Amino acid sequence: LSHSAACLLDASPRLFLFASSAHGHGFLAKPPSKNGGNQSTPLIDSIYYSVASFGIVDKAFFDGDHSVTPWTQPGGFDYKMAKELVPDHPQTLHPCGCNGGGVAHCVGVDGLATGFGETTLGAAPGVPPVLTPPQWPAGSVQEVGWNAYANHAGGYLYTLCRKEAYDACRDEHMPQGGSAASDIQTSAYLACVWGCFEATTLEWVPDSQKVQFRDDICTYARTDPLTKVGKDDHVWRSTPIPDKGQVSSGNEGRCTWDSVVGFSSVVAKERFTASFGASDVCDYGPHQRSTKNWHVMDQVQIPGSLPAGEYLLGWRWDAYMADQMWTGCADVQIVPFSTPSTSSSEADCPPAPPTTYPPPASPPPSPGGPLGGCTDNALPGNWGAAGR
Repeated sequence: LSHSAACLLDASPRLFLFASSAHGHGFLAKPPSKNGGNQSTPLIDSIYYSVASFGIVDKAFFDGDHSVTPWTQPGGFDYKMAKELVPDHPQTLHPCGCNGGGVAHCVGVDGLATGFGETTLGAAPGVPPVLTPPQWPAGSVQEVGWNAYANHAGGYLYTLCRKEAYDACRDEHMPQGGSAASDIQTSAYLACVWGCFEATTLEWVPDSQKVQFRDDICTYARTDPLTKVGKDDHVWRSTPIPDKGQVSSGNEGRCTWDSVVGFSSVVAKERFTASFGASDVCDYGPHQRSTKNWHVMDQVQIPGSLPAGEYLLGWRWDAYMADQMWTGCADVQIVPFSTPSTSSSEADCPPAPPTTYPPPASPPPSPGGPLGGCTDNALPGNWGAAGR
């Protein structure tokens, strides 16, 4: 599947349109997600797109205006808006994502990756693996990460829901399963699962954001995160790499190198420069629109008060330069607190070189002229194949 993505925007009266062919978009990569995404997912278009199309809401905007995208009100676009936004094309916004237009194709409903450690490959071929979820001590710091094939900027958030409560939402509100559920039952179920995740929104560990090259834990650029307060006063982090032309066209955000604090190695700097240009390039680097080689990594604080047990980590990305958003989740085991721990493996890497370059003080001129318009195709009813 492919479509011509709408890439917008600005919260001001100005509106900028970008032409783009969207391929994979994004997915939760660490811990490995229940829809098959991980830090080693092949960067082959067809495989990546099959995995990353799981959990997409293709039309998400406010006030009937495509330019008022999810990132203008982080967390504000909800499951009710998704259902009612496009006439005759109800969309299902689910915290773990769906491989189709209806709730029956969402994770944990009607047998789709319902077991702890079970996964789905969506429309991709093959047998989905059964994973051994990571163990996270309550009160610990843990590293999480996600990947975007098509960079639409915006921001993201991580949440937790106890699996027992997650499954209870399904059993209580849709006792006959998602396929047989009425609209009232489906809405009650979605309100229940979203409430479960949003009740435990994870706090960021300061100065922990970085962009990591593929699955190489020792090759990364440390970045200074921008934040934005969204629904219920939750603090979201902005994507550290702006979309192509985003900042230089007057939209919010900052130039790529204005976020860079330092690199893990000379190789990391070389790879970063090859993708996004030298420090005098604002947002027109060679891979500005396609950031598939770079994972956005952060550390989050796991609440010390969490009871031990099976949980789902939720990830949500609200796009800024497109009227789209993505969700996904991963199984994690919360265990009793023992000693302070973190999931990052940087201790095994060589020491980072000193920072020797000054960041640009303001957006420098970028090549390129006025940006042309683009259009979306009609919203598809099911992004996957047979809801797998």
